[in-house]
Amino acid sequence: MFYRRQGQLNFACAQCHDDNWKEKLAGSPITQAHPSGYPIYRLEWQNVGSLQRRLRNCIAGMRVDNYPLGANELVDLELFLMWRASGMPMEAPAVRP
Repeated sequence: MFYRRQGQLNFACAQCHDDNWKEKLAGSPITQAHPSGYPIYRLEWQNVGSLQRRLRNCIAGMRVDNYPLGANELVDLELFLMWRASGMPMEAPAVRP
């Protein structure tokens, strides 16, 4: 799913998080999608949120029909991102804009 193009914009997660991770989107840095800070306090949410919440937020920005919390697609994407971050130190709970 990370590499699959989808939605009205025909984007894949990898286009931002692999190809443009040093850039900014709407003033916020694009990260390499390492989930080592979750659960996370996001200033825009004014609350602590899960990785699935963040994934759904990102997917909505790609203009994709979103998946419900707990959907297999989100669980698979979470697992893949955790695998990518293996060996990285945990920084949870983290704070992000």
